[in-house]
Amino acid sequence: MKIIMLVDLEGVSGIVSNDQQVKPGAALYDEAREYLLSDVNAAIAGAIAGGAKEIVIFDMHYFGLNLHMGKIHQNAHVFMGKPRKLYPFLQETYQGADGFMMIGFHSMAQTPGGLLTHTYDYSIKNLYLNKILMGEIGMETAIAGYYDVPLIFVTGDSKGVEEANNHFGDIPSVIVKKAINEHSALCFSLEKTRNEIKETSRESLNRLSENKPFKLDSPYTIEVEYFHPDQARKMEYLAGVERVDDLTVRVQDNSLPLLWEKFIGFCQNYE
Repeated sequence: MKIIMLVDLEGVSGIVSNDQQVKPGAALYDEAREYLLSDVNAAIAGAIAGGAKEIVIFDMHYFGLNLHMGKIHQNAHVFMGKPRKLYPFLQETYQGADGFMMIGFHSMAQTPGGLLTHTYDYSIKNLYLNKILMGEIGMETAIAGYYDVPLIFVTGDSKGVEEANNHFGDIPSVIVKKAINEHSALCFSLEKTRNEIKETSRESLNRLSENKPFKLDSPYTIEVEYFHPDQARKMEYLAGVERVDDLTVRVQDNSLPLLWEKFIGFCQNYE
């Protein structure tokens, strides 16, 4: 059994501060990496207990250098680093995967009562895929669905998990903290979340047949509304981008993974 695992940091146990915890070089960043390892290794251990033989992880946060390779479970392989021009590898990586997990995820930009809310880049106000309002959870699930791989397990703050369930139904999940507002949450102990993540990860593999890939019809249309017109103006330099209004741009293609990689890479100045 092969499992894909996407890992972020804002939705990990004990994380509530953008400036002090989740930015590389911040005062508490190294401590935050330990919290990340606690959640991720628990998910890996649970997946292995549930029958997974191969686990491939995408380190998605900031520069993709957040997982301590000397401490990660030996049965996991990790895509690390940015810029990540991974499109040629995605089809091979997702091929034959039985499901994918999202560890440490958060709710989309502007979520009422959300914690550390954003959608990929803090310049993005709203993201629509085929006219459906999406955050990172929705977009990554759609990309996995493009390769016929279903979302089977999610961990994150209460608003992030709620977003996943609103989009995709009763997905096995673990709430590692209850969001209070943008910069505070009721956090649970690492021991508690570690045990719950391990057990629910294991159980999610027993429910594989209940989860179907989330598939949308092509062509794929992405509309992004920015907070400021300067960002929309910048995106006009990307081939195929249509300016909709002062704040909004639109792109379309038959390959969702390639379309999104080009778009978000240009948006975030990846070379």
